[in-house]
Order: sequence, then C-alpha cells, then structure tokens
Amino acid sequence: MTNVLLPLHLALVGLWLGCVLTEALFERALLGKGRDKELILTALHKRVDVFIEIPVFTLVVVTAMLLMPQAPMGGVFVTKLVFALLAVATNVFCVYLVFKRHQLAATGDWTGFEATDQFQHKWGAVVLIGILGSGVLGLLQH
Repeated sequence: MTNVLLPLHLALVGLWLGCVLTEALFERALLGKGRDKELILTALHKRVDVFIEIPVFTLVVVTAMLLMPQAPMGGVFVTKLVFALLAVATNVFCVYLVFKRHQLAATGDWTGFEATDQFQHKWGAVVLIGILGSGVLGLLQH
C-alpha cells in the first residue's frame, strides 16, 4: 500500500500547490480591473475552493496520516509536520476568507471586500510557504 500511497500523496500535494498558484494567477488577472471582474473573480475562486482545493488538501491530510506510521521520525520530520499543519490550517482559514469575500462582493460591500481581500492575500502567502517548506523538508528527509 505504501508503494501507491506515497506517489499519490506527492501528486496530491503537487495538485494542491498548482491550485494555489492558479488562484494567484486569477487574482493577478482580475483584481483591480473593475467591480464586475472582481465579482467574477470571487465566484471563480469560491468554485475552485469547493470543487478542487478543499477536496485535494483534505486528501493530502488523509494520505499523510496513512503514511505517518512509516515516516522516519526526527527533527526534520517534526519541522516538516509543522510546515504541513501550517499550510493546512491557514488554507482552511483562507477558504473562510474566500467565502466571506465573495459574500461581501455579491452584496456590494466593497469596503469590506477590500479589507478581506488584503487579509486573504497575506494568509494565502502563508499557505504557500507552508506547502513549499514541507515539500523541501520532505525531499531532504528521503
């Protein structure tokens, strides 16, 4: 089972990273291009979260838990785990912010949108750092 599980886990992490980077590209392309484009952006980002990102990072957590009994323990592993938990926890919070930002845009609360948008982007950077940090440490561990 481990022979299939590790490649599956790594593929899911890659998909998660690709999803986060794709969302960043959506943001760069549509943010600040007018309220109509920002409303489209928030709806698109919310759909990507619901149909791709949430299922993928959930599967990353599940496969990681299944792989943990075989993981080499030590300082690198613990640090990798901290980065991974940081990525997952901040991504869950970012999903909340994505939903909130969409609701604010849909109701025309552009002041709330702006504040939430800035907050979301800062926490999104933490998600990226967590994914990359755990990935680099995973490569060092093996």
